[in-house]
Amino acid sequence: MNVNVKGLTELLIKNDILKFGEFTLKSGKKSWFYIDLRLIPSFPETFNYVIDCYIKLLSEIKHFDALAGVAVGGIPFSSVLGYKLNVPALIVRPQPKEHGLKNVVEGYSEPKSKIVLVDDLITTGLSKTPGIIALRETGFEIDEIIVLINRSQGDLEELKELEINLVSFCNIEEIFKVALELNENFVSEETKKLIASNL
Repeated sequence: MNVNVKGLTELLIKNDILKFGEFTLKSGKKSWFYIDLRLIPSFPETFNYVIDCYIKLLSEIKHFDALAGVAVGGIPFSSVLGYKLNVPALIVRPQPKEHGLKNVVEGYSEPKSKIVLVDDLITTGLSKTPGIIALRETGFEIDEIIVLINRSQGDLEELKELEINLVSFCNIEEIFKVALELNENFVSEETKKLIASNL
């Protein structure tokens, strides 16, 4: 399992998952780049590589009984990881369904199971908080969350307050630094100037 930030960066740029330009984010803020990790399952080679990145992260966690994917970004990864590692894979919704059993946590693992929360990206801890609380209220133990990329510019106080340890494969700055070193087949000189001016 030979995975690294350079290999990941090349695949993200090659498949236009990491885009440069001018974008408006969900928050309404402007950004000079956009990273659409939900595209990853559309590219089997990249998907396979990313799964290996997550497996590397999970190998650093001493013990866990099950995984829980944050809807919707974390679900493809947690599902495949559960299958490959032979552990239950659950789903955590941002809010309860309005019909049926109205669950926030979907799926089954033994009571008091130790769960690792899986998501694609983290910018703030706020979007993860409801899932963490729901898992604990369901009777599970959770003190770890894994993400592929940490986009956070802050210290993620929300996770600290919940005593959650964040494990990320890399942060966004590492990806940008690698991008500056790639040849023009991957990153144009114009894009490199954009990256350098924003680092």
